[in-house]
Amino acid sequence: MVNGVRLIFSFSKFAIKCDNLVIRSMTSRSFNVKSTLALLLFLLMGFHSFVYAQTDHTQTDHAQTNPPQANQLLQDTQAPEQMAKLNEPASRKTPLAILPRIETEPCLFLKKFDKYHADCGTLFVKENPDEAHTLKKPARAVTIPIMILQPAGAVTGDPVVITGGGGPGSAIYLMDEYDDDPAMYYSGIETSTLQNGRPLILMEMRGSGLSIADLDCPAITDLEIDLLTTYPYKADNKRVIKTITNCANRKKLLGVDANFYNTDYAVKDIDTLRQLLGFEKWHLLGISHGTRISLRYAQKYPQHTASLILDSIYPFEVDPYAELAEHSVQVFTQPFTLCDADPRCRLADGTASVTLFESFMAQIQQEPPTLNVEYYDESWTVGQKTVKVSPELVAYALFNNSYDSNAIFAFPQIIKDALNKDYAKLSALISETIDLQNYTWFSEGAYSSYACYEEIPFSNFALATENAKKYKLPYWDDLPAINLDPQLCQIWNIKAAVNNIKNFDHEQLTLPVLILAGDLDPFTPSIWAIDFHAKLPMRNKTQHLRVWPLKSHNLVYEDKCVETVILSFLNDPEQTINNECAIKDMSEVAFIKEAIIDANTDDSQ
Repeated sequence: MVNGVRLIFSFSKFAIKCDNLVIRSMTSRSFNVKSTLALLLFLLMGFHSFVYAQTDHTQTDHAQTNPPQANQLLQDTQAPEQMAKLNEPASRKTPLAILPRIETEPCLFLKKFDKYHADCGTLFVKENPDEAHTLKKPARAVTIPIMILQPAGAVTGDPVVITGGGGPGSAIYLMDEYDDDPAMYYSGIETSTLQNGRPLILMEMRGSGLSIADLDCPAITDLEIDLLTTYPYKADNKRVIKTITNCANRKKLLGVDANFYNTDYAVKDIDTLRQLLGFEKWHLLGISHGTRISLRYAQKYPQHTASLILDSIYPFEVDPYAELAEHSVQVFTQPFTLCDADPRCRLADGTASVTLFESFMAQIQQEPPTLNVEYYDESWTVGQKTVKVSPELVAYALFNNSYDSNAIFAFPQIIKDALNKDYAKLSALISETIDLQNYTWFSEGAYSSYACYEEIPFSNFALATENAKKYKLPYWDDLPAINLDPQLCQIWNIKAAVNNIKNFDHEQLTLPVLILAGDLDPFTPSIWAIDFHAKLPMRNKTQHLRVWPLKSHNLVYEDKCVETVILSFLNDPEQTINNECAIKDMSEVAFIKEAIIDANTDDSQ
């Protein structure tokens, strides 16, 4: 789903760009070499196919090649002689590298988490799994970074694999410029996995991060920032289309076929990794769009799926475009409604907080403040930008941060201060927004490939347009982007799924499932989780739903309570999961007061 303020992006894409805001704020900053590395690795990849003499490898079940176990395959990235043995060619008759395969490499991450053993490598697969791989015509390869985190003690349970960073199009941080970020991807489930004998496996989805081919389009990021910070704000679909077209054409010149970058091919990659590592089953953890990948995997490979953990579920059957306008209204009303319900936050004279917000938006329409904001550019240099603040920029900044519960609770105070010409908190919010846009972990091309395959062709854009007009806000226009998104599929020449991928058969999903949702989530609203759970055949037996009333998007990284719930589920999905930490009476939670003092207050339960 897309909004005029959000320019190009669909609802699901935008949600994932927000998923990692807090995580990103905790990262170490280093020089961004992603674009250079991506091009270099791409050019080298063709040469690499001839480095090892290998026989062709075209079996459907790669496990038949007797792969070593994961803890053997990636046992010691510090032992070159072991790695050499793993990559020793089986035959030197044909100068052809095996596809698929795993190559080990030293880990560049997790400097602060040496209590766990990390094995790193690259998964090599065919871009088109059905393409022949011969000496005369080697198949085009896709490379996918992977990381396996081993428990400090004995392995006592099936591994947990995280199905991408969400989006679609978000990286999972297996990139050298993010240093400590991979740790953030497991910190919310450390107790339920590594501390309890379960390996944790991280892998990029094809098209994102440092996977090759990378479908990222940095020019789109630059355009986003330019349009957002230009006063007065004006949607410019013509310029957007030109920028996207140029990016798509460049990818085609490099030989990339975006039709092979979607949920179904990502699912094949995941199972290929499972086979090469020698696992019979594993648990899948999906977040946001990653829940779709997890669900699709369970649909295709139920025999290899131990359970599903679905955080901020994005079901196939929903139509986020049709619901975008209504969800947008929630972003600009819910924080202020919560404020008015709490005596510690509401104004003594009884003035509604949402009225203050509307007054502020009208005020800056007439008298826009000019702020100096700091941000990090793509070279990781701290820069400053003078910004004349439009109502659209404020709206975008609020929406951009509304995935984060603590940030939501701070919105009323930010607006109160700004009404009194104290712009410090608002300036920080805008700085964070620009900083986030510059962050290069999101691939616009990958978003288009996945969305044009599974979502856009099956969405009701007539209803989306009708609802955009129905819920129209003076500072939030959904129509420009709603009109734009269907054109993405034409520009990239993406074919829709042959069979409507949105027709998910809930009755066939009989394996254990844990669904996590936040009532404050405007991106993947909790009603989606509730409706999905109601359709499951084993609900309340081995298929559980837990909703947090004061949480937003991406709960795994927000609340220690989630760890407890996940551990309970993984240990025994048939037991009744303790509800006490998940469901709390709002009157007992002092959320507004703390948030006003510090929007980043740790409210872990």
